Amino acid sequence: MTKTISLVISEAALEKIPVNIIDHPSVTNHARKLGKRPSEILLDRSYHHAAMLSSKLEFAWKRGRPDLVHFALIEALSTPLFFNNLLQVYVSTISNQVVYIGENLRIPKSYPRFEGLMIDLFKKYHIREGKNATLLKLQNNVSLDSLINDTIKPLKVIGFSRTGVQSTPENIISTHISKDSCQCAFIIGGFPSGHFTENTKRLCDYFYSIGNYSLEAHVVIARILYECEKVLSVK
Repeated sequence: MTKTISLVISEAALEKIPVNIIDHPSVTNHARKLGKRPSEILLDRSYHHAAMLSSKLEFAWKRGRPDLVHFALIEALSTPLFFNNLLQVYVSTISNQVVYIGENLRIPKSYPRFEGLMIDLFKKYHIREGKNATLLKLQNNVSLDSLINDTIKPLKVIGFSRTGVQSTPENIISTHISKDSCQCAFIIGGFPSGHFTENTKRLCDYFYSIGNYSLEAHVVIARILYECEKVLSVK
């Protein structure tokens, strides 16, 4: 069986410092502590909240949470589905950049190490293991539409949101995934609050909610991928 299940962490709050706040004291002080230029570090609300407020950053409520992407990747890349090369993972950022995850990547469990890895990726655009194996690749100016329709090309696109049709992970996966047909892309939000844009919603053939609460991305990923493993008999 080839890799046919795709997971897209979409509108992800992972980006470098926007140009319009690069000189703000909260940014320059944090960069100095990291030993980096302000232009190299990740936007992080924990440190840059004042800068984000003062600049009236567009969609500020959805930005500056790279830790959420870290949690989501730890969950997805720690599954038997990924270990068996049956899952391809992508991060589609709020600024139309895409991170492609290589099959051999073991994501750092420590957030500071993850942060350093992402800073390195945003600088080099390519992280390799040895001469050939790609661990991470970053591309600019790739919309979610292009990623889905030009790269992944799934038979079905399934989005998850509080605004979706209420169902259970078991029902969703048993309806859309089987051993004979599992060429499906799951879209899960990588932002702290708010909802998907209308453009993202339009890309989804199906839109579901799996709980009465607003669940974080890593919780949704865990529940959905576990049900995929059950259907595909992956252990």
